[in-house]
Amino acid sequence: MTDSTKYLQALEEFIVLGKSAPGAAAVANIQKCISSPNCFVFAELLELPNVRALQNDPDHAKWLEALKLFAYGSYMDYKHQQTTSPNSLPDLSPPQLTKLKQLSLITIASTEPHKLTYPSLQSLLDIPNTRLLEDLIISAIYASLLDAKLDTANQRVEVSSTAGRDVAPGDITNMIAALESWSSSCSSVLTEIEAQIASIQASAVTQRKEQLAYEKAVDDKRKTAEKDGSKGKRVIDHDGLGLGPGEDEMDLDDGPFDDQGGARKTRKGGNRMFSRKR
Repeated sequence: MTDSTKYLQALEEFIVLGKSAPGAAAVANIQKCISSPNCFVFAELLELPNVRALQNDPDHAKWLEALKLFAYGSYMDYKHQQTTSPNSLPDLSPPQLTKLKQLSLITIASTEPHKLTYPSLQSLLDIPNTRLLEDLIISAIYASLLDAKLDTANQRVEVSSTAGRDVAPGDITNMIAALESWSSSCSSVLTEIEAQIASIQASAVTQRKEQLAYEKAVDDKRKTAEKDGSKGKRVIDHDGLGLGPGEDEMDLDDGPFDDQGGARKTRKGGNRMFSRKR
């Protein structure tokens, strides 16, 4: 069972009650829901007609606002409204405040991760000491709201992932805009990568052509050199009548004559000599 399914199942009993509980009964249902230790999503309850109708009752509207706060607000919002609009929200019980602080850890980790230090969290959540802060974080981890580790040496909370929270109606437009911006950025990066790949492939083809041309030129020069080297050599056999099978070639030396005026002829690599009289 996934965490989302577990949270929805925990909310189900409050949805059933909320369908048939108007007015004060709807308020009592909300109070139980935001106090439940297993319920961390509230959007479906907010959509019920009996719950939405509370906004028209001055005595009950503050509990509708409290439910919205648990759905997509934070403890910091609660403190701010208590200061600026004291009558807009009800006073919350200790279990309700603890749950709101647990949910606020998700918001802080998702939107302001640089504030996940012990001193910052104690200030934001009005927690007087480190021990109580660590207890709150551990309870959020056990509730599967956070995947996190406590770095006590550096007084930090290392959060790997968080559970999802309900999305406020006004945030949907912002989310769509953010996703469209992200998609556009991905397309730009992909286009740039494709251009770089095409450039690398074209460069590789050019280099290969140049290598083949170079190898051909070298091979042509080698063949030409071998052909030119064989043209200037005259060879005769031992008797001047042509070589027989397996016999050695003789170079004709047109250098100095021997004592009788004959040209000397020497066999390469051999010791025999013969001369021809003029």
